Amino acid sequence: MHDWGDSERVTILKNCKKAIPPRDAGGKVRIVDAVVGSGSSAMKHRETQVLYDLYIMVANGIELDEQEWRKIISEADFTPYKIIPVLGVRSIIEVYP
Repeated sequence: MHDWGDSERVTILKNCKKAIPPRDAGGKVRIVDAVVGSGSSAMKHRETQVLYDLYIMVANGIELDEQEWRKIISEADFTPYKIIPVLGVRSIIEVYP
C-alpha cells in the first residue's frame, strides 16, 4: 500500500473486501505500514519516525497519519479498523468488512 496513491489504495482495499469473508466469519485485512503519530511518544521513537519520514519523502512518497488512513478505509467501505503500533515506525492496520 505504501507506494500507491489514495485512489489506488481505496481500489486495492475494495478488491480485498470482495475477496474476504464477512467479519463474523473471520474476514479482515491486515496492512503493515507506517502510521504517523501512532505508537510510543518516547523521544527516541519520534526521532526514528521523523528520519524515516524524510527518507520516504526523498525515496518515493509520503507517510499517512491515522486521519488519512481512516479516510481511505472509509472510502473502501470498511467500517471498523484497529491500528496496532509495532517495533519501529511500522504499525499493523486491521480493517474489517
